[in-house]
Amino acid sequence: MDEHPNPLAVSGRQIIDNIHEGIIITDAQGAIQATNPAFCAVTGYTPLEVIGLNPRFLKSGKHDATFYQHMWTAINEKGFWTGEIWDKRKDGSEYIETLTISVLRDKDGQVTHYLGAFFDISHFKKTEENFLHMSFYDPLTNLPNRALFRDRLKLALNQVERSNKLLSVLFLDLDRVNVINESLGHDIGDKLIVQVARRLESTLREGDTIARLGGDEFMLLFPGINHIDDAMKLTEKVLDSLRPPFNIDGQELFITASVGISVYPYDGEDANTLLRNADTAMYRAKGQGRNSYQMFTPEMHVEAHEQLSLGNSFRRALDRNEFVLHYQPQTNIGTGDIVGVEALIRWQHPDFGLLPPSRFIHWAEDTGMIIPIGEWVLRQACQQSKKWQGEGWPHLRISVNLSALQFRQKNLIDLVTRVLKESGLPPDSLELELTETVVMENVGPSISVPHSLRAMGVRFSIDDFGTGYSSLNYLKRFPANTIKMDRAFVSDLSVDSKDAAIATAVIALGHGLDLTVVAEGVETDSQLNILKDLRCDNMQGFLFSHPLPAEDLEGLLKKSHRFQEATLFAFSHPEAGSSPGHSTI
Repeated sequence: MDEHPNPLAVSGRQIIDNIHEGIIITDAQGAIQATNPAFCAVTGYTPLEVIGLNPRFLKSGKHDATFYQHMWTAINEKGFWTGEIWDKRKDGSEYIETLTISVLRDKDGQVTHYLGAFFDISHFKKTEENFLHMSFYDPLTNLPNRALFRDRLKLALNQVERSNKLLSVLFLDLDRVNVINESLGHDIGDKLIVQVARRLESTLREGDTIARLGGDEFMLLFPGINHIDDAMKLTEKVLDSLRPPFNIDGQELFITASVGISVYPYDGEDANTLLRNADTAMYRAKGQGRNSYQMFTPEMHVEAHEQLSLGNSFRRALDRNEFVLHYQPQTNIGTGDIVGVEALIRWQHPDFGLLPPSRFIHWAEDTGMIIPIGEWVLRQACQQSKKWQGEGWPHLRISVNLSALQFRQKNLIDLVTRVLKESGLPPDSLELELTETVVMENVGPSISVPHSLRAMGVRFSIDDFGTGYSSLNYLKRFPANTIKMDRAFVSDLSVDSKDAAIATAVIALGHGLDLTVVAEGVETDSQLNILKDLRCDNMQGFLFSHPLPAEDLEGLLKKSHRFQEATLFAFSHPEAGSSPGHSTI
């Protein structure tokens, strides 16, 4: 008699022996009773080596206990589980498979066996990874290509807009590489390009990006710089890295480069403009003798002096009542009703006109003046909101941004309590906005502060959602009411399936946690229509209105109880440039 009788009939045995999926059959206690040839081919084990063992010996170690707990919960409750899982072969190598585990029961409903059917998808995963890599990386240098550089530039632009720092784009063209190609051959030229790429990579800071556009052209991205001088210093470091000779197949070669620099926001507020202006500046550098760099325009030097003048007058701006608030409405996507407004600070400079926060917030944070300025914003916004409520909009909510320094104030609860009492604004009419990064950094010792304010009725919104940390555990701990989907995932909704997938996930996550989801940066009808289909709650962006002075917003409130297509831009307030210039106080 067979020591281990086959649990299947002969016909069933023939079926599983001839299918391409690996099969494992265990008894109710989990001991393996049968496998098929496909199982042996994938794992490297023979049937005699595994009969009687529990399949856990195949574990790769890549999954934690929670993963397996969820798997068995599904098996016990639903009768099956399907998913991707990493296992380990006899030789120790790991593979990924799609696995389905099903429960087999007798006529009385008792579990008799477990059936596992799997398919090794390692090859498909590797092919997918290779395809994605080829789509976004240069095959010669393995650097990001133009497409990936543009994606990173767009994301960096959204991040620096919130951090109120600068960003520089460098267009670098190697000088006279064609001479080397023509005299020594393209093979030598390619090896030179690879060594140049490694030299340029060595100059990068964390968060910087270098890309090869093709030929002898490279682009570098330096986000998060504080001053225009920083862009020039980084460029000099790049050029210095190319000065030592290159040794290519025993030949010593020297190479120089011409570099053009554009700086956000002075030389452009969008990716296309910055790239174009950096390219223009590079050709100017070539025209001036090569082996040098050139800022986009000589006016940038004038701008630097202007910044110095602004810095000198900044400390007196608050005392001189030069700060003003503009308000950008948030509308319900389903009804078109204005449900809230975000307070955004501006500096009405006597000489330079109305300035966005990107021109002065860095001084506020560096000098600590963000604290008194932030208190001024909070008080003015609450007073204005109370005034609007008294004029017939009792449910209008006001949103005020808090910086990291403000959030860490020991007296934040007392400040908010005092301002609400002075203004008479109900606590649930105030929503405090913090960026995702600030929330993540403060979910530890400072978590009691938002909980105390939330207990008072004050609401919280997580701004720039999706651009911070990968862990979402903070959402369970932070008493948020709203998440604002970052504009980076809204701008290309109609043309980028990945952005649409991310937006779908963010909205589903928000609704699953009983949070209101606001889409930022909505500028087109197509974006709005997609957000409607995805059942996003609210929107904020130029499609409905630019940030407006209080008196202009009052007119919008009176005339736009409902969002109608015919009046999309009728009450928008024109501002310099085409970028939102979103504030961060």
